[in-house]
Amino acid sequence: MNHLPASAVVAAIAALVAAGILVWQFVEIALLRRRALDAERRFDLLQHLAPALTAASAESTFAACARILDRFLSLVGAQTLLCFYVDDDRLKLGAKAGAGYVGFLREGEDYAGGAIVEWVRDRARAAIVGPNPSNPPVALGVTDLVRETSALAGPVAGSRDRVYALAVPLLRARGYGIRSEVIGIVYAERGRREPFSTGDLSTALTIAGLAADALARALFADVLRRESAFDPLTRLLTPSTFRKKLREEIEARRFRMGAQSRDVGLLFIDTDNFKQWNDTLGHAAGDRVLRALAEAFNDIASRGGGFAGRNGGDEFCIALADRSKDASISLAEQLRERIDVLDFAALFGVGARPIKISISVGVAHFPVDVTLHEAQPADRLLELADANMYAAKRLGRNRVEWKRGMSASRI
Repeated sequence: MNHLPASAVVAAIAALVAAGILVWQFVEIALLRRRALDAERRFDLLQHLAPALTAASAESTFAACARILDRFLSLVGAQTLLCFYVDDDRLKLGAKAGAGYVGFLREGEDYAGGAIVEWVRDRARAAIVGPNPSNPPVALGVTDLVRETSALAGPVAGSRDRVYALAVPLLRARGYGIRSEVIGIVYAERGRREPFSTGDLSTALTIAGLAADALARALFADVLRRESAFDPLTRLLTPSTFRKKLREEIEARRFRMGAQSRDVGLLFIDTDNFKQWNDTLGHAAGDRVLRALAEAFNDIASRGGGFAGRNGGDEFCIALADRSKDASISLAEQLRERIDVLDFAALFGVGARPIKISISVGVAHFPVDVTLHEAQPADRLLELADANMYAAKRLGRNRVEWKRGMSASRI
């Protein structure tokens, strides 16, 4: 058997080692290039993240949550994404993305499933769970629930043996030394073959920091919108909001087909001699009377399937949904009688002299008094109800008036 010289063996080994080093270097360069491209892509997306979320802060809570998920999906990726917001200590779904059980979830509904999202809400700390330990770096502050033997929290749906679930809190600072408040949670889910990397976790936390500010602003904007829709004294709808809602209700009914009800009854209400009581007892006392009246109006509106608004001063409106003209008149009369027998002296303590207040009510009805083909039926309905209310005033007050002689045969 021929033997190669030692020098040839050494040379062959050296060549193999050199080839191996070249291959290793080629692989490393390819990996570095891939990481650089990935980092460049992430950096580019992150540059656009803050402006996009800042724009979302002027939107509704639902729109802001949807935009947060869109950015999360583009930067981190997941087969299921959910954005929760906190309302009165309850988790509510703000937006969703994905298939499967996600289709059965509804935005705005409460969530109470005992999963990882509740663990995160209660501890204001990001967490991950899945088939295997994820071993996130301690510096990230992400708790691996696989290693927390006392934590039984799993994914929102399904088994922790089948998916990796990541939940990141959206936090609002509350001052030095006080734990941050959880105002929302982003939940992401991947299959068991796609665990979240350290880079994914780091990016998710970065998104959460920016998203929290956007969600906080959106929640505040929603509060302002709700507040601007209600009269601060009576908590009834403001005139503009009432009119807008009345138009929407009528437009939704104008072209209904079949047996569906088109009816909208409108009550225009003015208190009788309220100024006299207001000037005698003072404006603070007058405000208490208005609040008591508003409670009665709101109750009738609820019974009539509608809504109530303050038209200004001591004038009010009530819209009744799917009530015939006769039923609307009957409810108006019930309301008048209810106010007529009330003694408002109870609002001012023991010993106050009796305070009797009455109301004059004008009733108009769509589509009996205002036909389907009116150009602006809601405005016309308001005009008619207002005119009927003034007719009640002229005829002696403390009464309900409507336009007689109009019937459904006009439609």
